[in-house]
Amino acid sequence: MENNFKEKLKKYREEINEIDKNIVDFLNKRAEAVMKIKRLKEDRNVPLYDAKREEELINNIIKYNKGPLYNDNIIQIFESILRNVQVLEKDESL
Repeated sequence: MENNFKEKLKKYREEINEIDKNIVDFLNKRAEAVMKIKRLKEDRNVPLYDAKREEELINNIIKYNKGPLYNDNIIQIFESILRNVQVLEKDESL
């Protein structure tokens, strides 16, 4: 029985590791897309921040959320993503 527990635990942890890897990959792909938008907006002298777009993004993620995380949890995660990408946007070397 103890062996079965350890095997299942190992399997679930491996699954989590793979999911985490995918999350990191997707976050970096998202950041790359954001940087493309940054360059496009800079070329047209359009402000980087768009409150309407941010509100649309939050509304979209609420629609996408099927649980078990609460909407408030998902919103907090995305707000953190947005803050961290804004740091990238401010970096003049990118």
